[in-house]
Amino acid sequence: MKASGEIAESTPSRASSKGRGPSFRQRVAAWPTGHWKITRWLVLVLVFLSGLTLLPGQQSYHRTTYRLGTVQSKAVIAEFDFPINKDPDVLESEQAAAVAAVPPVLAYSDSVQAAALEDLQALGRTILDVRRNRVPEAPAPQRDVALSQVVYLALLTLDSDAIFAQARERLVEYFERGILSEEAEEALIDNPRATLLRGGIEWVGPVDRFTSPSRLRHELQEESQRSPQGQAIVELVTQFARPNVTYEEPSTQQRRRRALEAVDPTVGRVLKGEKIIGAHERVTPEALRKLLSYEHWRERKAGHLLLQDRLLGYFGRALLLTLFLIGFVLYLLAYRQEIVTTPSEFFLLSITFAGFLLLGGLTLNVLRLSGYLIPVAGFAVLIALLYDEKLALIATGFLTAIVGLVSNQGTTFILVIGFGSVAAILSVHQLRDRRQLYRLLLHVPLVHLATLGAVGMMMSMAFEELVADALYLVANPFIASGFALFAVPLSETLSGKCTNLTLLELLDLNRPLLRRLMLETPGTYHHSLMVGTLAEAGAQAIGANPLMARVQGYYHDIGKIRKPEYFIENLMAGRKNPHDKLAPTMSRLILESHVRDGIALARENKLPRIVRDAIAQHHGTSLMTYFYHRAHKKDPQTADSDYRYPGPRPSSRELGIVMLADQIDAASRSLEEPTPSRLRGLIKQLVERRMLEGELDGSHLTLKDLADLREAFIPILTALFHGRIVYPKVEQKSAKATASATTEPAAKAEG
Repeated sequence: MKASGEIAESTPSRASSKGRGPSFRQRVAAWPTGHWKITRWLVLVLVFLSGLTLLPGQQSYHRTTYRLGTVQSKAVIAEFDFPINKDPDVLESEQAAAVAAVPPVLAYSDSVQAAALEDLQALGRTILDVRRNRVPEAPAPQRDVALSQVVYLALLTLDSDAIFAQARERLVEYFERGILSEEAEEALIDNPRATLLRGGIEWVGPVDRFTSPSRLRHELQEESQRSPQGQAIVELVTQFARPNVTYEEPSTQQRRRRALEAVDPTVGRVLKGEKIIGAHERVTPEALRKLLSYEHWRERKAGHLLLQDRLLGYFGRALLLTLFLIGFVLYLLAYRQEIVTTPSEFFLLSITFAGFLLLGGLTLNVLRLSGYLIPVAGFAVLIALLYDEKLALIATGFLTAIVGLVSNQGTTFILVIGFGSVAAILSVHQLRDRRQLYRLLLHVPLVHLATLGAVGMMMSMAFEELVADALYLVANPFIASGFALFAVPLSETLSGKCTNLTLLELLDLNRPLLRRLMLETPGTYHHSLMVGTLAEAGAQAIGANPLMARVQGYYHDIGKIRKPEYFIENLMAGRKNPHDKLAPTMSRLILESHVRDGIALARENKLPRIVRDAIAQHHGTSLMTYFYHRAHKKDPQTADSDYRYPGPRPSSRELGIVMLADQIDAASRSLEEPTPSRLRGLIKQLVERRMLEGELDGSHLTLKDLADLREAFIPILTALFHGRIVYPKVEQKSAKATASATTEPAAKAEG
């Protein structure tokens, strides 16, 4: 049932669309409530898909850290056979020695020698033809030969056959030794031995047997200076001594790779079921080598999982996510059914949950940051402010478990972030100031670091790892606080809910609407302050929201601003009640109008829904007793339903408290002698009457709550109607002026 103000406001839109049917926007807005079951399932599917973003991109393996000299807390037993790896430095040294032992591979080319000797012979025939004064018939050498004039003269005047014969002999000698190319010469610089391949035969020996063009010229330099014949022989040899030994780099690298692979990287083997190290044993160098080898082979086995194993892992995580979501929904159905049955509440909680799952997936799998940077504490604060601390604890517990297990962050993440989230929720307990949010920056890091330190000592974590995680955890509350400050007003705007931060702003008595109430309806203003005070005390006594109850009490009667003179508390002394001249039906309409006017003013001033609910529901469907009796005297056939407020009845504990506080404050002012016993009786009578009339049926107030409310109201009202000093009369006539000047201020001071 809607408030009358809301009904009146929605009527024009329906009338304007009459004959045209609802617009597309109206149909879209009405779809969730019209198809509630389907919508609820779609929202749950959205949350599930958001959770799938937490699945790790690949199966990750977390190595266990072992340190030399530490004491192992538990025994380590081999789960499979594995070899013991050598120390990396030792293995590297052995591999380097094995590679160095492989000599460079050289290849001998017979064709180079044959071509060079053929060219030498062709030159000899040419010289012979020249000496006989005939045109050369033999072909010239394939390569240009650059000899000096002295050599040409010697060949033409001396015994050229002998010169060519000796040059040929020296060339054959050098070719048989092997003339190195530049690449081959460079390859042999740091190698005393080499492997020579010639005609399928492999020779391995010292590199001294080989020569090079530069070395050859150096050896023949002395011979060239002895005689023209010697100079001719040297120049012929140097001209036709061509490199016939080349460096075979592919063969050399292939042999060195085989030598590298031939080095055994292991020094033993551990069998499956064999104890690697026992519990409470010190980690020795030998044990450390075995443990590191075990972790190495475990990581390799994890990296070679079959595709079906990975798919099974993903399916298991998705199933775990489903079970967590089902568990959370079952909790809501069992203990917070109003959230599941109210579309707006269900949407807000679901979208918040899905948003944080997406944020976690973005942090882990897209940005690839540490999971300790996910602002779970911000989620906890947001839920605590939008709903309550109990739901925040439960929801944060489920969210932390989902992120920790589905994304494979581990139990350390769950413990550290879980305890930090609890600290965040307690930091905003009974929030009274926006600055209290900054307590997160102190409490949460301390809890994070303490929990991480405890887990680190328990699991013997490396110091470097602890420091890195600690830096992330110190940054986490700053991210969480910033997120909460941004998300809270946004969530309030989108959902219409009202957090304690907004309630604190609404309590400011200098707000324009409250100032109007004070100036234009002073009696209603003081009545509203009293109702707010009573409601706050009552809410505090039964564990409801005191801030909300006080705000609702302050604003519940703002509709009286429109017609202040028609409400008794605003009548000036000596003025007649305007209702005496009105018919009861007209008075009824005026009383009803203050509810509609209040809702209209609340909407104009953009007050939240909880304020509009207080205006609409603070009378419920109670009877306007005074005007009903007047009407009944005139017409006994008058039905009491004609003189009841339109409602609806209070739908929350705070609204039920405001209804009782409103009626108790108004009734207590009519008592002639408001003694504590009379006030107690009046409160009991009014509470029982509203309970028997069913006005409190939808407020979720229990009998114990009502008993606690009675006891909470009594001290407030007793203080309001406290006793006053009775001043003696002034008998001297001459003191009348003095008495009038001093007694009244004194009385006011005592009051």
